[in-house]
Amino acid sequence: MRIRFFLAAALITATAACNNPLDVKPADSIPESSAITDAVGARAALFGAYGGLQSLSYYGQDFPIFLDLSADNSEHTGTLTSFGDADLNELRADNETIAGIWIAIYDDINRVNEIIAKVPQVTNLDPDEMHEIIGEAYFLRALNYHNLVKLFGGVPLRLTPATTINDPAGSTRASVADTYTQILKDLDSAQAFISNPNQTTQASLGAVMALRARVLLYEGDYAGAAAAAKAVEDLGQYSLAPNFSDLFAEDGAPTPEDIFRIIFTAQQFNNLSFYYLFDGRYEVAPTTDLMHDFDPSFDPSGDVADYDPVDTRGQWSISIEDDTQEGTKFRSVQGTEFPHVIRFGEVLLIRAEAEARVGSLDTARVKVNEIRARAGLTPIGSLSQTDMINTIIDERRKELAFEGDRWPDLVRLGLATTVLGISAQQALYPIPQREIDVTPGLTQNPGY
Repeated sequence: MRIRFFLAAALITATAACNNPLDVKPADSIPESSAITDAVGARAALFGAYGGLQSLSYYGQDFPIFLDLSADNSEHTGTLTSFGDADLNELRADNETIAGIWIAIYDDINRVNEIIAKVPQVTNLDPDEMHEIIGEAYFLRALNYHNLVKLFGGVPLRLTPATTINDPAGSTRASVADTYTQILKDLDSAQAFISNPNQTTQASLGAVMALRARVLLYEGDYAGAAAAAKAVEDLGQYSLAPNFSDLFAEDGAPTPEDIFRIIFTAQQFNNLSFYYLFDGRYEVAPTTDLMHDFDPSFDPSGDVADYDPVDTRGQWSISIEDDTQEGTKFRSVQGTEFPHVIRFGEVLLIRAEAEARVGSLDTARVKVNEIRARAGLTPIGSLSQTDMINTIIDERRKELAFEGDRWPDLVRLGLATTVLGISAQQALYPIPQREIDVTPGLTQNPGY
């Protein structure tokens, strides 16, 4: 059963959810969601949880931008000190952007914990709609915890609503293994409750299955990741968008590739394009190394005006103006694109990598060639297992550039130290010091 919401109510809730990325002072308390007493309150609470993803500290700005800036896709061109530290891989525990990301994610976790705890007690809610709301909340909690574990390692597992920011429940860090166990448990619950197979701006069965494939890939369960990605394909409801540029329409126009994406409007905007474009803030820019990856004939130390990729992803994602490169994957300075949390192109690459790692090289080649064909590239032939995996990792970099996947990829693959020249301890972000200061039992990552 599809849950129908009114846009006006959505914008009111979402606007309240958005925060300034520099406003990261720990709150003294978290308002109790006492409004979850009837069907209207339950629906509004779910909208609030989706609104949490829109935060400028989360998918609206910092989360995807910071993760490419920490890697080798983007470089700092602006004035934000916290962004400059990420570019140099000189992060400290007092980095305000990292604190904002941590707070935004845990704020959204608390929103979904309220839903999971209170919606089952609502008496005037249709059972099918109740199950849908609860299932979508479990999906969001799984997504949030996976985003945390990718950046920080094992984190506190807060599974019940908190009444204060200093609530001791879930204040100590779980292991990475236990964090992944909880994520997969939440995905099991989401799949059991969600019935809608094809909505794209709320969680669907396809979104649950796609996120499971991603989680299993990161966990190193390659057979499981291949099976989960294949299950998404077998639904038969997704296909690659005909043109790569279709995915980033300024009005969020739908494509057959959409699995789960986030709504933004001119009133509730994202800053993805604003931070990359000359017409915006131009806080970050593509690296010449990424330009060379898109265009192997381009000299990273030469004239950027020589950049002329055959790869249509490189043509769309990076442009040259006045001998300077800018990221043009997102082009609405008003921030009205609907960025993807996960899309079918990533699922194909998940399956390709997972199949390659278990030795199914023919299947891996077929999947990666689907991605390359859309990019206007020639198909790859038979490769060794090592060369196939390296090719797929390179395709991930180009396909998902500026979407926040490069840093977690380098970390999970053990490549951050060699590609970026950093120490092993820098492969994890520091736990925000202000959180350690106010949370009993919360320990810091080594080296910070």
